[in-house]
Amino acid sequence: MKRKVVDDSRQLEDSRRSKLLFNKSRDLIEKIKISEEFDYEDDYKPVWVDDDDEQLKKPFINLQYTEKLKQKYEMLIGTPNWAKLGNKKYEEIEDDNEIMRTVGHTQKKNTVTLQKGFLEMKYLHIINYETRNEGSQISCVEFHPKLSVTLVAGNSGSISLFSIGGDNYDVLHKFKLKSWKITSAQFTPSGTEAILASNYSNSYCVYDLIKAQPKLTDLPEVLRRPKIFEVSRDGNYIASSKGFDEIYLISAVSQELIRSLKHNAYIEALTFSHDSKQLFCYSIQGEVTVWNLTTFRVEKKFSDSGCVNASCITTSACGKLLATGSREGIINIYETTKFNSSNPIPVKTVSNLTTKITKLRFNATTEILAATSALLENAVKLIHIPSYHIFTNFPDQSINLSHVQTVTFSPNSGYMAMGNDKGRATLYRLKYYENY
Repeated sequence: MKRKVVDDSRQLEDSRRSKLLFNKSRDLIEKIKISEEFDYEDDYKPVWVDDDDEQLKKPFINLQYTEKLKQKYEMLIGTPNWAKLGNKKYEEIEDDNEIMRTVGHTQKKNTVTLQKGFLEMKYLHIINYETRNEGSQISCVEFHPKLSVTLVAGNSGSISLFSIGGDNYDVLHKFKLKSWKITSAQFTPSGTEAILASNYSNSYCVYDLIKAQPKLTDLPEVLRRPKIFEVSRDGNYIASSKGFDEIYLISAVSQELIRSLKHNAYIEALTFSHDSKQLFCYSIQGEVTVWNLTTFRVEKKFSDSGCVNASCITTSACGKLLATGSREGIINIYETTKFNSSNPIPVKTVSNLTTKITKLRFNATTEILAATSALLENAVKLIHIPSYHIFTNFPDQSINLSHVQTVTFSPNSGYMAMGNDKGRATLYRLKYYENY
């Protein structure tokens, strides 16, 4: 009798867990479908149609007739003072703007910029506290582009999706790719798929979040173990390399090889431009090559200032900044508008880290640059832009982040997440930014 009671309680607990997991998975899928299928024009139709409005839309002849009447009126009577909008004084416009800023909610633009020195933030929790099966090395933490959802993956091949931002941080969905050590993960811009890759596999995975189905696609035969795997911001391209002197450009839509780009040196890192029209290639000796993805030709080459051994490279979402990191712990930040010169000089060189830079990431507003070095404990810095000063209150000495493997920001920079070598993905709330 006792055994039956135990079995019944186990069944009830399994049923409860299953209901929690799959109901939340269905909610996630429904939200993704809604965000994918939402059509502004179809969902926002006028409540009624005014016949007078329709008459105004009709004939161009009516517009000409109206213009003639206007000209005739001005010729006979003159233009009244209240109609002279173009002559409004600058001081009056400024006064109007001031009124708009102080009355109600008619103008919500934030005039306060992110201040240097101290970044107001709060440590929230360990994102993957419930699972902790993604591996000892959390190599990927990515935020969903449209929903308050985070993907966590590591060297065990397990991938988990968590809800964030509310009172509860529940597991929404999880799956596993056997014999995989995941080193790259990124959501597509629509948010319906996640593209996953491993340095130890000659294929990559496109996971359909709506159908909850993984699809493995082979990389070109020469890419047995890709050292580099980058997806463009628009989700159209994949750039991959073994780290030798050739880059393979693949269509993320058709999964076909578009072109192989021959380089003249071993490649250490790749990154796409903000508009996905260029590919920045960073060679082991510190040479930056800019490829045009329309002509597949080299637009520019220059040597990274002072770089001895290259390690990583990234671009800002606004397209105005490029950051490079070296094995010596040096970070150079360039303004892309100054690439016209033969030898661009970095607008700032940051040397607060002393070991190899393993990850660089700008936030969405290009006000913060995060830099990490996985070689030392707590070796992570947040750089304020445009002052290029380090935020002094991070990392908090009371929290041991261990060896930080990756860092990322949510779409509107309201959250920042990091993964370390202890199997933990940590979440912070950046209070300056209001939205997820």
